[in-house]
Amino acid sequence: MYSFLIRPLTKRIKDNDRASAIALRYFKFEGKIPGGRFVSRIIHGNRPVGLEKEVFGLDFYNPVGLGAGLDVAGELYNDLNDLGFSFVEIGPFADFKAIRRAIAKIQQDPQNDILAACISGDHLRSFCLAYDFCDFFVIDISDNPDMDIFDEILDARLSYESYKPVVVKIAENTPLDAQDDVIDYCLLNSVDGIEARSVEQIRHISSRSKGRLPVIANCHIKTPVQAAEALDAGASLIEVRMGLVREGPRLVGKILKHLANKAK
Repeated sequence: MYSFLIRPLTKRIKDNDRASAIALRYFKFEGKIPGGRFVSRIIHGNRPVGLEKEVFGLDFYNPVGLGAGLDVAGELYNDLNDLGFSFVEIGPFADFKAIRRAIAKIQQDPQNDILAACISGDHLRSFCLAYDFCDFFVIDISDNPDMDIFDEILDARLSYESYKPVVVKIAENTPLDAQDDVIDYCLLNSVDGIEARSVEQIRHISSRSKGRLPVIANCHIKTPVQAAEALDAGASLIEVRMGLVREGPRLVGKILKHLANKAK
């Protein structure tokens, strides 16, 4: 249905926000159809044997997740997860009021699988509010590349009984010396990983950290070949977003089939 009705529109619209809004309305409509989630899970099961990964101490049944920027309000994570993603990253959340609204939704509709929250502002309050409701956190410093904000976040994490992974998201244009500062901080202060925006960043992080820092590839992946390239470069997990919007839910299955064949 997406391929016939929505894909022609999203491929034609150049503005990413408009295209994403159309896709989101479709997924919201699909989720309201009686039995829609069940049917979606059957069609897009996407749990091929051999692609399971343990990253940050969490068990992912495949390496493909949905990146932040589509479910910005934290409303459709379960509907989107049913498309075959092993995790969904909601947000980004710029303030604690936005994440408080998302938490109210999560309390009404608990997540089926791994749920990450991307926090881009009001970092400490948002992190503490969401701690009990998400499985890991992506702290976006793209607009404010200051690792000092992690000092309070990591201190706050010590006060909780359960350990939740914390990942730093850097900008695509982050200079090499600034990348090195982030990598060194992460290795010295128990930040669990880095969300990178290009294959070059992935290679550099993997090389400098000697593979000790898991990397999430958030680098405009729209094809199975690009997904495999990111993993080959050293990524532990990959995310798609506009690839889903432009190509539709079948993209996840195509990526996983390509990765499974490559593994053989």
